[in-house]
Formats: sequence, C-alpha cells, structure tokens
Amino acid sequence: MRISSDGLPYLHGEKFSNGYRIGFDYEQQDWLYRSRIDVLREICSGLQLIHLGCVDHDYDMIRKKLKHDKWLHKHLCDVSGRCLGVDISTPGIQFLKETLGYEDVEALDIIEDNSDTINNSKWDYLLIPEVLEHINNPVSFLSAINSKYHQNIDRVVITVPNAFSKDINRLASKGYEGINTDHRYWFTPYTLSKVVTQAGIQIENIIMCKGGIVKQRSIFRNRYFRRHPLMRGNIVLIGSLAMNHQASSSC
Repeated sequence: MRISSDGLPYLHGEKFSNGYRIGFDYEQQDWLYRSRIDVLREICSGLQLIHLGCVDHDYDMIRKKLKHDKWLHKHLCDVSGRCLGVDISTPGIQFLKETLGYEDVEALDIIEDNSDTINNSKWDYLLIPEVLEHINNPVSFLSAINSKYHQNIDRVVITVPNAFSKDINRLASKGYEGINTDHRYWFTPYTLSKVVTQAGIQIENIIMCKGGIVKQRSIFRNRYFRRHPLMRGNIVLIGSLAMNHQASSSC
C-alpha cells in the first residue's frame, strides 16, 4: 500500500493539519495476511542482502527462535543470493560464527565503522528489521545510512512494530502497555513514512503483516486481519537510497 496522493503534501511538510485523516491506496497483495518472515523471504529471494541487527537480543532467544523456525537471519540466508549479517555486538557475532557456523557476518557499527566487505560490493537491500524503534534518533540514523551507502546499496527494508496493532490496543483497553522495554518509539505507517522521508529515502511500498506465525486454524482471526490491514502487528517499508531527491507521487 502507499500513502494516497492527497496525503503527500503533509508527508513532505508542505501542508499541516493537527487532525488530518491519512488515506492509503491499496493493492491486491495488501489483502493477503502473511507473517513478517514470509514477506521478507519473498522480497529478498535471490538478492544480495545486508542484515543489520542479525544477532537478535541474546543467545537464548536465538536458540528458541531456531527451535520454532522463527529466527529471521536463517530464513534470509536460506533464500537470498548472499546475506551478510552485521551487528554491533562482538560476542554475538562470535556466537554466530563459532557456535552456529555462520561465517558471513561482521561485528561493526554500520554508521561509525567502515567495512571493506560492504564498501567493495553492490547490494540490493539493507534490511533494518525491528531495529529503528531501539534507535535514539531514527531520522539522523537513516540519514547517515543514506549519505554513507547510497552509492552501493540500492534499497532499505525497514520493519517496525505497528502502534495500531489490535493486540497492543487490546492491552491498552485493560490499562496496560505491552512493550519491549528497550523501545523508544511506536510507529504507524504515516509516522514511519515521515521519518524515512525526512532522511531523504524515497518510499516505494508499505506492507502490513503479522509479527509471528500466521496460524491457519485461526480462521476468524485471520479473516479479521485480512479485512483490516492497519490493525496488523508489523509494518514493512521498502525505500530507495538516493541523496537530495524528492519522493515521487507513487509513495
């Protein structure tokens, strides 16, 4: 889906409203209810990828996700032409190498450090999955990526939890906030688009999906989410890296 043309002047700061109702242009695929892993597997199939934040939170979480076939980095390695795993955690990268056998990984700060592996190759996508909500200043972070890598990385794929999620709002109605305690932000399709646009990245597509596995036996729940894309748990945004451009009307 894409933000409707009527909403683009607000996205780019040309107009302002303190109560505007942003509309979206939907495509046929937007009525499919899929998991984040399935969406990313489809997007990344056969391509050259950099997976930022490949370590996840800790080793126990990786083992648990591997047991249930939910560890994203494995799925990306399975379907891509190449998947370079990058993470700021040196112990985590050592764990991936020495314990799990993943050799195509590097410990580095993608903004502050320089990597010959990244700089000397051409990449289709930089994946930033479930990372942006942990960053203190997401506009500055994405702007730095755009400035540093726009010549050798074509696109970014960003995924974040959706503030409109039905499950999150159900907890809120009971007086609780369900949250990863390291998160700084909640995003919506519009606010994520605003951040990405401010960073000079051109939005190509937004896909709403489920964070975990879509259980086929949950017939009525799945039917609800097929009909209400904005209530799904995750946002996937695809954008092209290019400096000093204006986003096209198709975003």
